[in-house]
Amino acid sequence: MTYAIIPRIIPRLKARGIVGRDQNKPGQPEVAEMGGLAVVIGFFAGVAILLNVDGAGDEPLLNVSLSAILGAAFVGIMDDLFDLRQRYKAFLPFVIALPFAVAVPQTVVIPYVVTIDFGPLMPIAAAFAVTCAANAANMLEGFNGLGTGLGIIMALSLTILCIIHGRYDGIYILMPLLGGLVAFLWFNKYPARIFPGDTMMLFMGAAIAVAGILSQLHVQTVFLFLPLITEFFLKLRGRFRGENYASRSANGYMEYHGEIESLTHIVMKRFRVNEQELVAFIWGIEAAVCALVISVDLLI
Repeated sequence: MTYAIIPRIIPRLKARGIVGRDQNKPGQPEVAEMGGLAVVIGFFAGVAILLNVDGAGDEPLLNVSLSAILGAAFVGIMDDLFDLRQRYKAFLPFVIALPFAVAVPQTVVIPYVVTIDFGPLMPIAAAFAVTCAANAANMLEGFNGLGTGLGIIMALSLTILCIIHGRYDGIYILMPLLGGLVAFLWFNKYPARIFPGDTMMLFMGAAIAVAGILSQLHVQTVFLFLPLITEFFLKLRGRFRGENYASRSANGYMEYHGEIESLTHIVMKRFRVNEQELVAFIWGIEAAVCALVISVDLLI
């Protein structure tokens, strides 16, 4: 469904002026923005099919999970349309995720170490985790296909972890998410014909976090987010004013000359890369982290 919708919404988004500049291309051409709408629609269609075919182990919990994910997408839509301030993007997903946070188990298992009972603090902790994941996913973006590919790698890795542990509740979220992201990447890869916008990035981060909590793979999910957590602290260093764009693109190669406030800045300063190589490099970092998490999980 995502694949079918995108070609139809690209001209409509452009006609309504919902576009963004591709900052890393000569002439900075306009590209349709807010393409995450198609991913959100495809995701919920996929969830509906899974529930119709297979049912769910805990449907009330899944329902509040979907409300938290949809809420993150709604905040992303508002940001794409009205350019919300950062504090609203932090506060609103937290409030919307509270019903989900109240419904989840109050314990967090750190494998072979300890089981922590958060008790009445669990709603705050879970809602905070969803909010952090949504906003972290939104920070490492700015190049064609970058954020979408990261989402695919993380969702696939968490799916593998769910299968390893036999905890399938998160699968109802991860498989439709994977389908939507793979379809979207076809149009978002270099040279991008559509951008995801905050609509997809906030939605994607929240969906992966919710799936990890549902499957009680809290610790593993945190480790999957390590590159994005690193990006958060690099952005914090610049008080969240830094952008992930190159300073200039000469002969197809990306150059950056400012303060380091992103993983992409480090790569552009240390290596002579074009946009596709830069994206592949960051994907490789995430893939290595995910492979390490899965390997350690299997060993212990």
